[in-house]
Amino acid sequence: MALINRSDIEKLLNVQSNSKDALCISIYIPTHRAGHETLNGQNQTLFKNKLKEARTLLARHDVAETEINSYLQPAEELLNDTNFWRHQAEGLAVFITKGFSAHYTLPITMPDVVYVLDQFYFTPILPILSQNGRFFILSLYRERIGFYEATIERIRQIDISAFAPESINEALKFTIKGNDQDFHNSTTTVNGSNIVHGAGATKGDDEHDEVREFIHEIDNSLQEILHNATEPLVLAGVDHYCALYRKFSKYKHIVPQNINLNESVAGMSPQTIHEKALEVVKPLMQQSHTDSLSRYENVAGTGVTSEDIATVAAEAVHGRVDTLFITPSNPVWGRYDAKSAVAEVHKNYQRGDDDLINLAAIKTLAQGGKVFVSSYNGLAEVNEDGGSVKALFRY
Repeated sequence: MALINRSDIEKLLNVQSNSKDALCISIYIPTHRAGHETLNGQNQTLFKNKLKEARTLLARHDVAETEINSYLQPAEELLNDTNFWRHQAEGLAVFITKGFSAHYTLPITMPDVVYVLDQFYFTPILPILSQNGRFFILSLYRERIGFYEATIERIRQIDISAFAPESINEALKFTIKGNDQDFHNSTTTVNGSNIVHGAGATKGDDEHDEVREFIHEIDNSLQEILHNATEPLVLAGVDHYCALYRKFSKYKHIVPQNINLNESVAGMSPQTIHEKALEVVKPLMQQSHTDSLSRYENVAGTGVTSEDIATVAAEAVHGRVDTLFITPSNPVWGRYDAKSAVAEVHKNYQRGDDDLINLAAIKTLAQGGKVFVSSYNGLAEVNEDGGSVKALFRY
């Protein structure tokens, strides 16, 4: 399953900018992991209907039938990939333009929509890319290693079997069996935590070196998934494995507190892992939002904030938005004029328009700003005045 992150958005933006005179198709559907909906092909049926809508929208843009077929060929191939439809999450996003297609399974429910515009439409996935949208969990146990993508409401395990064994025992092929807590009898302190070693200092040191090497390999492999992600990473495991990972990992956003799990079947279930991780990460997300909102409120009305979508969109393009708060809403159609350096709002969609909320958020993220999606999973307050955006400028 492909995770979507800011690097993917940058790639899509590059494709979009290099696809002159080509339309950009964005398809979103809610999907199901399992159950009768999956068995009955409900996901495929819904996607098939979205392709019909896409054909209609392309025709409205005066695209010839043969060209429509060329646009949608990657989507038709995806539709007929039975194995693909057996491995879904809560949502699916598909992006297509001439000579390019990409798709992403998503851990939150998507709307049932299709957009055919001059640019890709990212607004439905902004909750995942926002500061309060997503986090990761890495479990490090002798008997089981797992990597998870999660939101406040959902968790899904990411298959890392291509580059990681299922357990530390398998990786190191220890001859000594037992629990993480009792297979050692001597200790070493690493980064403030006790590393417990096996029978005899030499054997314990050898095992410690092997574990450390394995930790390095896991971290290097996870970089292929995380890239330059900034989401929190929660570590699950006994303290000595977590301490080693924290010490040697290149990832800069590991949550300070570990979680420890009962290694029974129930104790290692995704639901239990999710509940334990939320106890740690949810307060951090809430605090980050509260602190950012306080910064906004302290300077509101002084010229370094705005709730006008046209102003916010233009300033986001200029790289001036430090923090952006958005409330889910219908698209606000409009256009940024590079010559005049201003944006204008249109009552109805016009050819060449962008959703200005989409534009403001993506430009803010691309230039290192923070985006919070209000009223998402109960983490943030809803604007009482019904406004769509609040922006705090850099200067």
